[in-house]
Amino acid sequence: MEFPPGEIRDIIDEIAHILRTKNYTLAVSEAACGGLISAYLISVPGASDFYIGGKLVYSLKQRLRLSGWSADEIRHYMGPSEVVALRLARTTKYELGSTFVLSETGFAGPTVDLHLTDGGGTGTSAAGANASGTTVGASAGPGDVYLGFVGPDRELSCKRQTHSANRSQNMTEFARFGLEFLLDQLRSL
Repeated sequence: MEFPPGEIRDIIDEIAHILRTKNYTLAVSEAACGGLISAYLISVPGASDFYIGGKLVYSLKQRLRLSGWSADEIRHYMGPSEVVALRLARTTKYELGSTFVLSETGFAGPTVDLHLTDGGGTGTSAAGANASGTTVGASAGPGDVYLGFVGPDRELSCKRQTHSANRSQNMTEFARFGLEFLLDQLRSL
C-alpha cells in the first residue's frame, strides 16, 4: 500500500516546497479526518522544517479542553460549519503560533451524531431535536466537511461534499479536500 497515495503526494510536495521556500510554518486542527491530514504532511522527509504540530479535536469534550470552547458554546453547538472551522483555525494559530493553519470539521458518516451530552450539552439527537423536543436542525450531513484557513492577512472557509456516507472514503476525501484548499491558498500568496 502506497502512503500517501500518489495524488496526495503531489499536493503535499508542492505545499512543502512553498512553505520551505518562504520560510512559513503550518499547523493543523482536525476532527473528522482523525489526523490523516497531519499524517500526510509529516510523511514528507524533513517536514519539521514547516510543520509545527496539530490538534485532533474529535469529541466535543476535547473541543472544550483543547480549543477554548466554553460549556455554553458546547451546549449551543449546532454541528460542523464554516464558522466552527474558522474558530478551530484561529484557536490553533493562537495556541501553536504557526504562520498558517488549516482546520477541518465535518461528518465522515455513516450517520450524524452531535454527542452534545459529551461536555455538558443538551443531548441533541442525530435527528436535530434537543432534549426539550425543540428542533434545532444541524445543517451538515454525512459526507460534509468544512475547511478553515487562517494566516497573517487572510481568513477563509469553505464547504465540500462527497455525497457519500462511507466513513473511510470520506475521511480520505476530506483530507484531500483540505490539502487542495490549503495549496490553493498558498499558491495565491
